Amino acid sequence: MSGADPAAQVRAAAGWAISTFRRNLLAFVALAAIVTAVQFLQQRSVQPLTDVVNECADPQTPGQQAACTNALATQVLTAGTLTLVFAVLTIVVTVGVIRAAIRATLGQEPGFDALLDGNNLGRYLLFQLAYALLAGFGFLLFVLPGLLVIFFFQLGPYYVLDRGMGVGQAFAASTQAIRRHLPAAFMMTLLNALVLILGSVFFGLLTLITLPIASLFTAYLYRRFNDESVMGDAH
Repeated sequence: MSGADPAAQVRAAAGWAISTFRRNLLAFVALAAIVTAVQFLQQRSVQPLTDVVNECADPQTPGQQAACTNALATQVLTAGTLTLVFAVLTIVVTVGVIRAAIRATLGQEPGFDALLDGNNLGRYLLFQLAYALLAGFGFLLFVLPGLLVIFFFQLGPYYVLDRGMGVGQAFAASTQAIRRHLPAAFMMTLLNALVLILGSVFFGLLTLITLPIASLFTAYLYRRFNDESVMGDAH
């Protein structure tokens, strides 16, 4: 597969992802709905902070300034804590969509057991934590290192959930696969970014469609980058 036409690989992945999503529409939408609900609650959780910021935009008296300072401090702490909690919950519930996409490449029908299955969940959470920390640190170093972390390690969750790899193994395997298929991986990254940006439209409701398709698309290329077959693929 390393010598295959990158554009053909991406087209095949997109076609398979869309057709597989259509065949399993209800199951994938149901799994994605949980992610959408958590993300919606996360957005709502910061609304009190937004309200305080708006109300305290122009305090007129020392008393108002003191009250606003106290209110802002309380809301920042609360919003920060809730954001962290919901971010972790989003990672946890997203595993159902990713696992269902991986199973689809094997010809297995998706279901809620993909979310409830705890196999390799601990390693998945550790990987995502390390991934987020490395990406965040990379963005602090003039952005580019963070982008490189996201690009080269993006297949890590699939290696963890599919093969039970540890964090370091998944980082190495993802990097190797991406390096062997740089043109296709670059197109995959751009398309996934576009799809996920579209998912934020209409209060995140498009995530019901974009998240499953992006996961299926990536799962397909994960298989093909490792020279593995994909069930239902005509290519």
